[in-house]
Amino acid sequence: MEIKKKIGQILKSRSSFLIVSHKNPDGDAIGSSLALYRALKEMGKEVYVENPTKPAYTYDFLKDYEIIEPVSNSKDVEVVISVDTAEISRCGLSDGYVKDKLFINIDHHKTNPGFGDINLIEPEASAVGCLVWDILTISNIPISKATAEYLYLSILTDTGSFRYSSTKPKTFRIAADLLERGVEPWFVASNIYESEKLETFKLLSLVLGTLELFYDGRLAIAYVTQEMFRKTNTTADNTEGFVNYARSIRGVEVGILLREDEPDKFKISIRSKGNIDVSDVAVHFNGGGHKNAAGGSIEAKLEDAKKKVIEAFSFLENEK
Repeated sequence: MEIKKKIGQILKSRSSFLIVSHKNPDGDAIGSSLALYRALKEMGKEVYVENPTKPAYTYDFLKDYEIIEPVSNSKDVEVVISVDTAEISRCGLSDGYVKDKLFINIDHHKTNPGFGDINLIEPEASAVGCLVWDILTISNIPISKATAEYLYLSILTDTGSFRYSSTKPKTFRIAADLLERGVEPWFVASNIYESEKLETFKLLSLVLGTLELFYDGRLAIAYVTQEMFRKTNTTADNTEGFVNYARSIRGVEVGILLREDEPDKFKISIRSKGNIDVSDVAVHFNGGGHKNAAGGSIEAKLEDAKKKVIEAFSFLENEK
């Protein structure tokens, strides 16, 4: 509570801010970034939002989508705020740039080491959007409809539409508050989940054809290659949510998607059910995350990458 009040006081008293989040930002990273941006702008502050990579087209319906700039390490601001970022290296900031600025780290990854001058890290939070809501409400900072919409986006996406085990009673109370501020659930949900491009479905059909089960059906793995991207005229942006198809198979407890972002360089997305903590496995692949949602990377030929990932989950066989 005290840290949240302290951050709120800084938001009120300082005049210029830079907000950053992890590369390839998801709904929580984008939603919490833009919620802070909108709340601060409406207070008359100078605010910038930067990210190492351009957000996926999925989010281009958002009013402030275009204000997100590439990381420059050059903005002259008093305060830098990172959201939803477990490692400072993932938001593209240089040590030289941040050393003379107040650095606030707001996150809910248990692997976050606390790299800020002020660290608000709550692994039990359903989304970073919940933490931003806490800060704004505790500090009596107005939450407009636009700010509320960004917070709702954050929470909706990071809880899997309120399906994941991270969803708490407080999550619904926050969501109810945001609806009372004017958020229309159908508008956010339809733009996120029902506005997909035809090319994405063509890519998905290829990816689903790669699905394989291991350890008596407890582990499911699918992959997408550079060749599939070329064949369907798609990019990594089109794979949003693909890993969930692997996890949704009956009997599967861990679903994995290997995505070839560069030749023989794969991003590993991992999702689990129940009590299987995949963040511990992700650490071995230069990654991390949450108990039921994590990721990492591996540099290898496809078959070798698959083999190493399968071996990393050999405990699934031992738990029979």
